Amino acid sequence: MVSDMDQKKKKPKVTLVQLRKVWPNDSVVSDSFLKEVAAELTASLIIAKVDNELRLAHFLAQVKQEVGYRFRLEEDLTYREKALISLFSYYRKNPELAKEHAYDPANKKKANTTAIANHAYANRNGNGSIESGHGWKYRGRGMIQLTGKANYSSIQAKHNSLWSESKDFVAQPDLLLTAKYSVRSALVFWVKHDLYLKADKGSTRSVTDSITAIVNKNTSSYGKRHEHLKSIITKKVFNDVF
Repeated sequence: MVSDMDQKKKKPKVTLVQLRKVWPNDSVVSDSFLKEVAAELTASLIIAKVDNELRLAHFLAQVKQEVGYRFRLEEDLTYREKALISLFSYYRKNPELAKEHAYDPANKKKANTTAIANHAYANRNGNGSIESGHGWKYRGRGMIQLTGKANYSSIQAKHNSLWSESKDFVAQPDLLLTAKYSVRSALVFWVKHDLYLKADKGSTRSVTDSITAIVNKNTSSYGKRHEHLKSIITKKVFNDVF
């Protein structure tokens, strides 16, 4: 005989075991960190619209590509000269500085990452001038890399509304380097851009591409993000969450 308790729908839960199927290398991503991610995802599944298997799979397929196998929460600004010129208009206009700031392994020269951020991101996305230091202060952070003062500011109201908590990400941008707020910042992006509605359309490449186009329009990783999705679905990573 099935008890009333058994008939009640179980509470959705994301676990370390599940996340290990997405980030399997425990030598570069610790159990303690993934447990924090799992706990925050569990607490936020419903309010942040990752409340079914397909939505969660799409969300984490994007995150997997954004943070990589090391689950890096901070933008890697170690660019070589050619990459700086290719990626940033400032350096195309000032190629001599690209050479000065770039990583050059042949000459054992480290990249000046602070200078790169301040020059590449000056006067963009709400940032001030090079001298303001905003490029470095508001460099990419979080599970879906948030970049620029305007973007840090834009997530505050939505975050504080969803979680009934007052946080100032402009004043404390390094909050996005913690497991809790890196998860939340990515979920705010997910909700603000209605990406859950796109996810609801299925698991085809065109659906994945439509989400990628919002998360990182000019990336070369459209195919990889779809492969992440297929892997998560094929392995049935989250089929017992809900």
